Amino acid sequence: MEVTAVAAAVAGVVVFRQQGVQAGAGVNLFTSAAPVLIAVPAVIVVLRVYPLVLRGLLRGYARRPGATAFLGLARAARTALTPALPAFVLVLALTVAAFAGMVRDAVTRGEVAASWQATGADASIMASSQQATGAALAPATVRALAGVPGVTHAARVWQEGWSTPNGTRITGLAVDPAEYATLVAATQTFPAVPARLLTAAAGAPQPVLASPQAATDLGTGPVTLTSGAAVRPVKVQLAAVLSGTPALPAGGEFVIMPLAAIHSTATPPEPTAALVNELLLTGTGIDQPRLTAMANDVAPGSVTTFRSDELKSLTTAPLQRATFQLFGLALVVAAVLGLAVMLLELALGAAEREATLARLATMGLGEGQRTRVVALEVLPAVLAAAVAAWACAVALPRLVAPAMDLSVFTGSTATVPLTPDTASIVVPLAGLAVVALVALAVEIRSGRRRVAARLRTDG
Repeated sequence: MEVTAVAAAVAGVVVFRQQGVQAGAGVNLFTSAAPVLIAVPAVIVVLRVYPLVLRGLLRGYARRPGATAFLGLARAARTALTPALPAFVLVLALTVAAFAGMVRDAVTRGEVAASWQATGADASIMASSQQATGAALAPATVRALAGVPGVTHAARVWQEGWSTPNGTRITGLAVDPAEYATLVAATQTFPAVPARLLTAAAGAPQPVLASPQAATDLGTGPVTLTSGAAVRPVKVQLAAVLSGTPALPAGGEFVIMPLAAIHSTATPPEPTAALVNELLLTGTGIDQPRLTAMANDVAPGSVTTFRSDELKSLTTAPLQRATFQLFGLALVVAAVLGLAVMLLELALGAAEREATLARLATMGLGEGQRTRVVALEVLPAVLAAAVAAWACAVALPRLVAPAMDLSVFTGSTATVPLTPDTASIVVPLAGLAVVALVALAVEIRSGRRRVAARLRTDG
């Protein structure tokens, strides 16, 4: 029967992975049954291995001085593990609680990543497109905005369209290499950019960083880019490929070059510092009302975007709220079920433990020794269930991840990986251990006053 149950569970998991999730197919029964399918073989394996481990520990402690550990393990070996059904229910409750926590954590991480990909920084200020290209954000304006309380990093960007010799249009992003590298290091999801990659040797083409699409158009040799703005053409050469940049979070074909490589052809020539039409800011406590008011004052018509607003729109969406409420309900049900099973198991053996504690008291064992005997009798079974639940919680994300698409919660095309989360596994297990210890402590304390009565009853 056990072999048949394990084979059926494995077959169910295989079919579930092959079937996947079909659009419009409604509830996927295999997805819903995945925790049960994984818990079945885990519980069966633990039920078979647990007595062997106990007997090995018992033989080891039989040769050591002291009776506490031997007595506790001997009683645990006599009673063996809890029956299969309660053990299965306990493991399943722990697995469901851990899985709900992992899904919630994955969605939260995905929302944070989506907010970074939507705005590029904690705050971004884009000059009005109706203003003339070049002096959109003056140096004094940039200094004032970067000095708002809460801003820790600022990076200037000049965003302009450029053309390759074959006529392909790409977005050019001119930045200060040191500013940009420091700001990118303070963001999430965007690849780090060493400032040295944008350093050009004397007389050599300007190294640039490009998106995969732009890298294909640039090729490996030197290429001259031209712009419709009043700037000189720039001879560039591909230095590295970037998957994304906070200066252009929407993506597309882009190249990143230093501001120092841009030279104005205007009369009189404009300084490089004036060629800024975008400002990226990072900081955990940016004064948003003050930044917005200052941007409207010193850069009329500019557009200010905050990452916190994007994140709030994701976390407060009806789908997220309803889903997280279901997660909370699942956690409550799993906790109640696990608590009920644990208390039932402790209650079933309470009478026998009380008699054992009474006999141990008359034999001279102190209260601390009796407590350790009882703990060693009960906790091995709890630890065995915890091991099985841990194995299920670790295996479940890897088995169901290919058939789960959590990006629906973020509203973006970025994948939301479902990975084992230590906190989601440890917290339910720690709660179970605490419940067991508290219940045993209450039982031992209440049984101290009934030692003589218990002995008379047994006699």
